[in-house]
This record gives sequence, structure tokens and C-alpha cells, in this order.
Amino acid sequence: MIDSMKVLSMILAGFVVGYAVSDIRPFDSLLSSTAEFGSPTTIVNGLAVLALTACLVSVALARSSARGVLVVAIGAVLVVVFRTVGMVTGMFGDWACAVGAGALLGASAVLAGRHRAAQASLAVAAIGAGLLGTALDALLQADDGPVFVWDVVGAEDAVVPERAIVMVIAALGTALSLYQAHRDVALQSHETRRTRLIGLPLPIAAGVVSWFAAGHDSGDAVWLGALAGMAVLAVVAAFAFPGRDGRVLLVLFASATIGSMGFAVEDSLQLAVSVALLVVGAGIGYRWPQLYVGLGGLLVVAGASLIEGYIALPSLSQFALPFVVAYALVSVLSTAPGSLAVALPALFTMTLPVVVYSASYQPGLSSDVSVATRTSEPDHLVLSLAGLVVVAVVTVACAVLMRRPTQNPAAR
Repeated sequence: MIDSMKVLSMILAGFVVGYAVSDIRPFDSLLSSTAEFGSPTTIVNGLAVLALTACLVSVALARSSARGVLVVAIGAVLVVVFRTVGMVTGMFGDWACAVGAGALLGASAVLAGRHRAAQASLAVAAIGAGLLGTALDALLQADDGPVFVWDVVGAEDAVVPERAIVMVIAALGTALSLYQAHRDVALQSHETRRTRLIGLPLPIAAGVVSWFAAGHDSGDAVWLGALAGMAVLAVVAAFAFPGRDGRVLLVLFASATIGSMGFAVEDSLQLAVSVALLVVGAGIGYRWPQLYVGLGGLLVVAGASLIEGYIALPSLSQFALPFVVAYALVSVLSTAPGSLAVALPALFTMTLPVVVYSASYQPGLSSDVSVATRTSEPDHLVLSLAGLVVVAVVTVACAVLMRRPTQNPAAR
């Protein structure tokens, strides 16, 4: 019963984190509301703040009692909810959402410990909600769907009623389940020094590389150079993790590279299929974990994407992606709590813009019109081949990491 509640609490906590992630635009700066591509302040965006907070919170709570971690987790849930329902607005609200989601992720990772099922539930729920959250919003806001009434006071508020209701329900369940599952649990401390050394510079460095790829008009060469730089960051960070923990980061980075266009979701059926594939992939990965099978699946997806660029086929690779990502990720769990808190945001922070547009005003027209001009657009062949190369590099790196001894025996 306790294990079931622990898993449920991690599913709900992961959903809240991921749903908050889906509301944070990757390139919207939290330092300046007018930041544009090419501005150094764009590096410090909401996702980077979330990743930094998750690292710091997991380190700060590494040796805390379960009740102390619960206070932080439930407080973080409330902060995210307050922002979602419009009680915290403007730039301060954006910061609050990023910090709250990061704190919830860090605290949840500590509560999950090395319990493999709990870690898998947290990771898959966060990834699923992060990538599918906007699709869920669109489904709830459909013209033929339910209509909610929500009174909002203040011109700065931009509350989506459906999202607010979903978040309130999820947050209530998260708080109750976290308390019931972890109030009497004895937590094990974990290493913090390496967590800080990796988790603090990684999202900032990834932001610099991403900004470099987005802010230049040099074609494929700059984009490929940025991807190579991102791959170097991922490999170096993976080998800095203790034992084999770096495999989680590598799998997520490979998934982010070949899945940069997101899961295939256009209607309610595709949304349901994507969620089902995530769950099934995670379940099989939990029962029969095989890292190389998961990496092989990522190679197949990247190869299928390459073929689809020249043959009129359905987007098979996009439908297979959630299954393969969930399987590969769960296959490399469990890991140290701090390592999980640092690695999970990488799926969102270690991505590169595929198509970047810059808006410029043309005052010579009858009225000021914003005209979008292309600054970078790697073609399909470049993207697909780059994905294959990245997965191959990740596979080699994982093979080397497999030679390392494990730090601690994995829990269930």
C-alpha cells in the first residue's frame, strides 16, 4: 500500500512539474520582458531557472528529514498553483512558476530516493506532461468542449481557465499523496558535491549554446557546431556523474535531439495514443530493462525520420518516439536522487531551435508591420543525420559508462 501511494505521489508530482514546464516558453527570458533573440539575457530563461532550482533544492535537502522535504514539496506545489490561477502575475509570476516547479522536482527526487518505480513514475510523468501539456490545453479549449467561467482581476493576468482547473486538481492530489506516502519514511542522504558541480553550470552552458545557434545567420554550419557543442556538454557532464548515473542524462539528451519537433499530437485520439505509448514503454522498460535495446530504438526512430523525408509515409517515427523514450529512460533507472533532479530538465534545456525567425518592423509600409525573416533552418536531411550521429555517440558513451561499478544497489 505504501509503495503504491509512493508511486502515485510521484506520478502526480511529475505531472505538476511537467505541466508547469509546458507553460514556460524555452526562449522567454525571465530577466527582461523585452528580451529578443541575440540578447544575452535570453540565456537565463524559465527552463534554466527550473533546472538550477531543482539542483539546489536536491542538494539542500540531501540530508533532511522526510517531513522537512515534504514541507518544501507541498509549498512548491502551492507556488505553482498560485501562479497558474493568476494570484501571482507578471514577471514575478514567471519566476515563481519556474522556481516552484524546480523546487518540486528537486524535493520529489529526494523523496523518491532510489526506489526505481517511484523514480520512473516521476520521470515519465514529468516528461509526458511537459511535452503534451499544450496539446491537453488545446483539447480542453476546443469549441465543443466544456466551458468554464473564471473571474480574473487585473490587466496583467493571462489565466487559461482549463489549465488552472487541471492544475488545482493535480496539485491537491499531489499534496495529499505526498503527505500520505512519505510522512513516516526515513530518507537516505546522497552525494551533493558532484550534483552542484554538474547541475549548476550545465543549464547555463546549454543556454549559451542554444542562444548561439539561434542568434546567428550562418546556416547549417553554426547549427551543427552548436549541436556538437551540446553533445560535448552532455558527454562531459555524464562522465562527471558518479558511477553510471550519467546514462540518464545521455538518454534524455539523445531523446531531445531526435525529438526536437515534439510528439505527434493533433487531436484527442493522438494525444491518448501518445500517453498510452509512454505508459506502455515505461512499463516494459521497468519489467525488462535493456539499455542497448532502448538506444537501438532511438536509432531506428532517427532512421525512420530520415526515410520519411523522401517517402510519403505517416509520421511513424513521431508516434514511436514516446514509447522508445519512455523505455530507454526507465531502463537506466534507478539513479542517485540528485542525479535524477539534474538530468530530468535536460530534455527541455538541452535542445536547439530547429527553425528560428526574427521579427523586424517595416515603417515604410502603410502601417508598421512586423515581418518575420528566417535566420536559421537546417533541412530535414541535416536534422535526421545529426540525430543518427548523436545517438551513435551516446551509445558509445553509455557503453563506456557501463564499465563503471554502480554506486549503490538499486531499490525496487
